Amino acid sequence: MSIPMSMRKSPGTRSRPKNHHWVPQFYLRYFATPETRGSGQPQVWIFSKQESDGNEKLTNVRNVCGKRHLYAPQMHSGIRDWALDDLITGLEDTLAHLWPALAEGRVSIDRCEVRKGLALFAAVMYLRNPRVRTEVEQIHAQIVKTIRAVSFMSEGGFNAIEFEVKGERRILSMDNWREYQAWGKNEHDRFFCYFVRSEGIRLAEIFLKKRWAVVIADKETFITTDNPVCLHHETLDRHGVETEGAIITFPLSPTRILVMDDMHAEPANQCYSLAEGVGPSFNALLWSKANRFLITGRAVLEVLEEMVSLDTATD
Repeated sequence: MSIPMSMRKSPGTRSRPKNHHWVPQFYLRYFATPETRGSGQPQVWIFSKQESDGNEKLTNVRNVCGKRHLYAPQMHSGIRDWALDDLITGLEDTLAHLWPALAEGRVSIDRCEVRKGLALFAAVMYLRNPRVRTEVEQIHAQIVKTIRAVSFMSEGGFNAIEFEVKGERRILSMDNWREYQAWGKNEHDRFFCYFVRSEGIRLAEIFLKKRWAVVIADKETFITTDNPVCLHHETLDRHGVETEGAIITFPLSPTRILVMDDMHAEPANQCYSLAEGVGPSFNALLWSKANRFLITGRAVLEVLEEMVSLDTATD
C-alpha cells in the first residue's frame, strides 16, 4: 500500500507497542463518556454479543479492540516486520488532526484532501480488522481443500496448477504448493499484513467512487463497534464491496455518521440532519455488523431499548 510521505513516520522514532489497536484510540475517545472524554483516561461502555462476557463494562479505551502484534508479523529470521505498523501510525497521526472537524464540525467532504485521507483511513480500518485476518485464513483453507481434491482426481497428481487472480495468470508449482499448504500462524500473519498493505489503496479508490453524505444528529446518538466500517446491501444477502448498491456506513462520532452509497442521482457531499426516530436504525445496523462489542459513551440499556423499540414498532 503506498502512503504519502507526509503520512509516514521514520522507524526508530517511537517505542514499539506490543498491543495493536485495530480501532484507534484517538477515534474511540470521541465515543467516551462525556465526563471522561476530555481527560487523560477516556472510558467507554462496552457490551458483548456473547452472554459469557456478562453485562456491560466501563473500561479505558486502551483496553478496547487491541490484539498482540496484530500488525508486526514474525519473519523467518525471528524478528518482527514493523512496516505496516509504521504506515498505520502515520495515517492515524494525520487523521487525528482532522478528526475534530469531522466529528464535531461541518467539514467539507468534497475537499479532495479530506476525501482521500478519510477514504484511505476507512479502507484500512475495514481491512485491518481481525475479522479479515480470520477470513484470509479461511480462504487459504478452502484453496488447499480444492487443490487437494483436484490433485486426488488427477492421475499422478500435478506438476503445476495455473489459475487467475484479478485478471492475472498465476502458476503454482509443486514445490510452492508443498510450502503453501503447510502454512501456519506466522505465514497467515504475514499474508494478512501484506493483504492490508496491497488492498488499502484499491479499496479507498472504490470508496471514492461512491456518493458521500454525512448525517448529523442534534444530540449524542450513534454508537460504534469493534467493526465500525460496515458493509451492507438493502436487497442482497451475499455481496461484496464492489457490488452495485453496496453501502458503507462509518460512525465518525456520537453525532456524525458517514454514508457512502451508489445513489448518484442524489446530491453528493451533503450534510443531512438526522430524521426523528432514525438514530436507532443506524445503531441496529452497526450492532448487527459488530464482531463482538458495542461501544458507546451513553447508557447501554438506553441504547438497547431504543433498538428493541424498532422491532416493537414493526410488529
